Amino acid sequence: ENCSFLYTRHLNMYFVALTKSNVNPALVFEYLFQKIRVLKAYLGEDFDENSMRNNMTLIYELMDETMDFGYPQNCAVDVLRLYINLGNVKPQDEPEPQQLTKQITGAIDWRREGIRYKKNEVYIDVLESVNLLISSTGGILRSEVTGRVQMNTKLTGMPECKFGLNDKLVIEKESAAGRKKPGVEIDDCTFHRCVRLGKFDADRTITFIPPDGEFELMRYRVNDNVNLPFRLIPAVQEESQTK
Repeated sequence: ENCSFLYTRHLNMYFVALTKSNVNPALVFEYLFQKIRVLKAYLGEDFDENSMRNNMTLIYELMDETMDFGYPQNCAVDVLRLYINLGNVKPQDEPEPQQLTKQITGAIDWRREGIRYKKNEVYIDVLESVNLLISSTGGILRSEVTGRVQMNTKLTGMPECKFGLNDKLVIEKESAAGRKKPGVEIDDCTFHRCVRLGKFDADRTITFIPPDGEFELMRYRVNDNVNLPFRLIPAVQEESQTK
């Protein structure tokens, strides 16, 4: 009674969160998604009901570390693997107690200290999808571009990276200063939690200390001034009134 159920699905299993208070639903769903991501890291991408039954000890440990008195805690796989080495996660070298405490309670829990590479490398992939709704006369009823920025970082230490956007707000500031450049109006965007949102709100630069390896930096959507990659001309021919 007076309870709210929020759930998401993985294969034939439902992950359900129960609350009696007026919580932020985005927070609850984000925790459920992160929980599934952690379970995929420990049990495999296609873990099922039998996998969870056979690893109940691991499930209890992960629940204890990721949730405390109803509040989401540490859901970073790189940190959890430092002291929970069951399942498919490979154990790492035993960290020093001070380093482990800092990793768990610090602000940067998505990247551990002491990472070393002989050669620093950063790979960036921008993946975009064009969605169109066209009328029978060829007119565009709705158009949008959705994109995401995938990164693969192999950097030494704790580097700070910056990623710039040529969106409308930046262009307007530069136009006021006498510089004019073509820009794109980004309607909404979501970021990885490593991004410093305060810096983005201030000067529209994406500043972050990246996780090690592959991760999704951001997602975005553009609705206006979409340049179509091709033109669609519908041709409808009626054979007869009965077909």
